[in-house]
This record gives sequence, structure tokens and C-alpha cells, in this order.
Amino acid sequence: MAEYPVVNGHHHIGNPNADQDRTFEWSESIAQIIDAMDENEVDATILQPLGGENDRSVTEVHDHIYEASQAYEGRIFGTAAVNPHLGTEFVHEEITRCVQELDFKFVKLHTLAWGVDPTSDIAYDVYDACAENDVPVMVHTGPHGMPFSVPGMFMPVAEDYPDLPIIFAHMGGAYTLTQEAIFMAERYDNIYLDTTLALNMYVRRAMEAVGADRLLMAAEHSTNIPVALTKIDCIGATEEQKAKILGENAVELYGLDVDKQNWGAQEAAAADDD
Repeated sequence: MAEYPVVNGHHHIGNPNADQDRTFEWSESIAQIIDAMDENEVDATILQPLGGENDRSVTEVHDHIYEASQAYEGRIFGTAAVNPHLGTEFVHEEITRCVQELDFKFVKLHTLAWGVDPTSDIAYDVYDACAENDVPVMVHTGPHGMPFSVPGMFMPVAEDYPDLPIIFAHMGGAYTLTQEAIFMAERYDNIYLDTTLALNMYVRRAMEAVGADRLLMAAEHSTNIPVALTKIDCIGATEEQKAKILGENAVELYGLDVDKQNWGAQEAAAADDD
């Protein structure tokens, strides 16, 4: 049992009124997510809409996430994900609502699902809203979504917003782009790397190049939680480094008040029941 909080920093959920997401064709329920967290001893998860929520109905998903964060206070937190093609006013208003009223912790820019050039004016609408609301932005990176998902595309963004934390979801997602994501994080200290989809060997390389302070464990889907956790066990990290990657970095970056679970007591109680 870890003494530090374990935080899954990137997890998707679709519209509760739909069977599956319109882009990626999968979804899951809050109950399934909580069950997977309990099974794998994950204290907290930060939920975000799937990319198929690309119209104004995304407000329904944001509200659904907020309701879950209230039902599981300290265990579920929220992320806003607003398609910038919907217009500057809506983007600003919905991001502000999510941060100021729903206490969401960061904003996702899904370059793949929405076909967004990260250097475009509409992408800058998202960055501006994040800066104004003092929350980080997570951006989709990887070979799926090129050219808009190439880590190097965010060079001007990192320079234009030096005080805005930028999280590279999937840290490039494949060999060439993972290397590029690491190079970007070495160059810009406001870039963080999310471990979803990245191979263990490159997570280790990122830890050695950038340090453990800017790596964030994430699973994306409940079935991937065991893999996401095991990956951090396979990179030669010290206990201090593991604590940072598995949760402490997320707590500090996003200002999370995590309800740390007493997994040992729960296991003992379950054993007594048997």
C-alpha cells in the first residue's frame, strides 16, 4: 500500500445519454471507474470528456463529471474539454464555468478529435481562457492526429505562454514523437509529460532526461489502469520518484485535495468478512 496518493491524471468519459462516444466508439460509467480504482488502489481520477463530445452538448458531460466529483469528493475531479471551433465566446464562457463554478482542474485541447492546429487563433482562445482562469492545459500529442499533434508544434505556445503548464498527453505516443516530446520538455520547463500510450523505456528516458517532477501517471480507461501502474514499476524509479510520478506531481500541479484511501484497512475488513 502506497503512503502517497495515487492519481490517475487522464481518464475519459462520454455522454451518459449515449451508448458510446461518437469519435472513439467507447465509454464507461462512473461506477465502472470507481470499481477499477478500488481494485487497483487508485485514490483519485481526473475525468475529461471524450473527443466525440465536439458540440455544445459537452456541457452535459461536464455537468455529469461535476456530479461524480460531488458524489465521490476527493476521488473524482474534473477536466474541461471544449472544441475551439465552437467560437471564442462559448469556449471562454464554458471553460470559465467549469473552473470557477465546477472546480475543474485543467483544460484539454484534443488536436486529433477536433482537427485543431495548436498554433491557430482558435487554439489560442483555449490557451487564453486557461491563462485567465489560472489552470493548466493538456494537449493531445502522438502520430494519430499529425501534423497537429506533433510535439514540436507547441514550441511557439510554450514560448508565448511561459507561465502556462502544458501537459503532453501520451508524451508523443510513439518512438520518434516521444523523443521529440522529451526534447521539448528539456527545452521548456512549463511542459509536462503524461505517460499514457508511451512505452516503458521512453518513460524511463523521460525521467532520466527531465526528472520525475514533470511526469504524470495516467491510464485513459479503466482497463488500462493495471498497465499504467505497472509501467512505473518497470522504469527503475526510486520510491521518491515513483511517489512523484504516481500522484504527488498531480496533487501539486492541479491543487488536488485527494481523499487518500486506507487500502490496508479495507483489505483487512474484506479478509474478516471472508
